[in-house]
Amino acid sequence: MADHTVEPLMSQPSRRLFEAAAEVETPALIYDLQGIADTVRRMREDISVVPGARLNIALKACHTPEILAHLAAMDVGADVASVGELDLAERAGFHEISATGPAFSAAHFARFVDSGVVVDLDSCGQIDLYGRHHAGTVVGLRTRIPLPERLESEATFGRNSRFGVTVTDPELHAALERYSLRVTRLHLHTGQMTPESLLYKVTYTLLMAEQFPDVHTIDLGGGFFHLYAHRGRAIAAFARMRRIVEDWQERHGRRIAFRFEPGGAVLAVYGYLFTEVRSVEEHHPHHGTRVVTVDSSAWNLAPWHKPEVLSAVPSADAAEREPGLIAGNTLYENDFFGTDIKGRVQPFRFPKCQVGDRLVVTATGAYTMTNSRRFNRIPPPVEYGFDGVTLTRLTTEVFA
Repeated sequence: MADHTVEPLMSQPSRRLFEAAAEVETPALIYDLQGIADTVRRMREDISVVPGARLNIALKACHTPEILAHLAAMDVGADVASVGELDLAERAGFHEISATGPAFSAAHFARFVDSGVVVDLDSCGQIDLYGRHHAGTVVGLRTRIPLPERLESEATFGRNSRFGVTVTDPELHAALERYSLRVTRLHLHTGQMTPESLLYKVTYTLLMAEQFPDVHTIDLGGGFFHLYAHRGRAIAAFARMRRIVEDWQERHGRRIAFRFEPGGAVLAVYGYLFTEVRSVEEHHPHHGTRVVTVDSSAWNLAPWHKPEVLSAVPSADAAEREPGLIAGNTLYENDFFGTDIKGRVQPFRFPKCQVGDRLVVTATGAYTMTNSRRFNRIPPPVEYGFDGVTLTRLTTEVFA
């Protein structure tokens, strides 16, 4: 039975972060470094019951060098989707790096091999290209897993995923044999997962592993937002996973290690976008509510984030909240914070504000800068790290 008194996975920001932010120009993206460390520690505690389980960070979630170095210093691994991300991972000091992408070139494969990085191949065509240049080596496989209907949702990708191979495909096994490639890792990602889908995927991939005698690692991907909707249930699922894995290992006389690959669940809540109000329309004739335009852009930074909006002054945030939309400062009609992947606009409830006030858009610590664009040539926010005392300006990867 889940422990309902378990410590929450996420930490709340300190008041000092807001006080320090008052001294910087907007827009500014501030990362709570201690919060990131706390969540990594708690996730590590939870997965420690699973044999050989470790955390990797999906670099697609963050390209800020200092944040990556912060994670590498905690002995978190990295999964990269390009040679550009490999460069970042190596400079940050990650000791364990895996590579997964839909389509690499021969030159990309050579770069990974030179760095000692095993690549998870995504298709028979990729196996053929890799094998022609690196026959007789070890590889991983990105695998597609058909989730049962009861586990599918708008946030999952099972049989409909465009990524991965089907392990029952005879062409797959023929290609591996043709180039004498040994599969040592299975890698899957089905979007957001629940405790139930976690256990389903563990059982399913262990069945896959029976077809590949050299497999020693299974990477179950990320999707921790839904998994950790209730931390106690997640912990119970990891305990059940341990029993499934131990039973499999005893029956087959093999050891299997596991990797989890959260990105947003580690970083998202610890990014705070401080942005200044540029205009206020108290009642928009179409939207039927106030529209507040700020000096940053959802379209450029957060096209499918689900944040909350706060006042940058904690005492003011305690005031009565009223509904409204937060619009970005571009000439794109749908530039609204909180717009989902289907284009539905999310209203917020936040205190009344006027031009010159500052707002905070939460949950912007992941995928914000890696998704960023320069529509209307609006510059990206300056990034800062906050260690609980000091606010430090970080290196921002910007467009040329």
